Amino acid sequence: MFKILIVEDEPIIAADIQDLLQSDGYKVIGIAHRAEEALDMLNTRQPDFAILDINLAGHLTGIDVAEHIHDHYKIPYLFLTSFDDEKTLTEAQQYAPYGFLVKPFQDRTLLACIKIAIANYERSQKKMEINKEQVEQLFNGSVTEQEFMIIKNLQDGKSYKQIASDNFISMNTVKYHVKNIYSKFDLSGRAELASRLTQN
Repeated sequence: MFKILIVEDEPIIAADIQDLLQSDGYKVIGIAHRAEEALDMLNTRQPDFAILDINLAGHLTGIDVAEHIHDHYKIPYLFLTSFDDEKTLTEAQQYAPYGFLVKPFQDRTLLACIKIAIANYERSQKKMEINKEQVEQLFNGSVTEQEFMIIKNLQDGKSYKQIASDNFISMNTVKYHVKNIYSKFDLSGRAELASRLTQN
């Protein structure tokens, strides 16, 4: 049974999500209302998946939790937020979420998002080796060497910070290339990129 951690600071919303997930056959291994609780539950309860509200009470945010998951646990997760502004979206994408939902959302949308996220995560774990020509053929367009390097790093699940550090470029350069790649190939984000690459 798939074990899910809910990180949501609104108790009523968290309880509703828990009821929905349990009715669909998932096991909710905990609800954290603060980031610190989430970090503790990640360590002690070992979830397979996490649903992260971005804005939490306290000093840490859902994005801080995502960074910790990305660096230490390598499990898929998705973000829930009341905000869909450019700044929030850019920050959220840095740590490779497998989904992004804006509140309020419909129950079936959340369940579909979870299923797609899990499927994309499982496909990404197959680590298909691709070359530049395959990428160009797949997306029916040319990519520069720098764009191909970024695509490979995104496929490997690296955060923007890791990509910048590993390739000796600035975070702004990474963000610029990622935005161009998504725009050039009409991609909504990393999850769609990973899905398209694994169709090869």
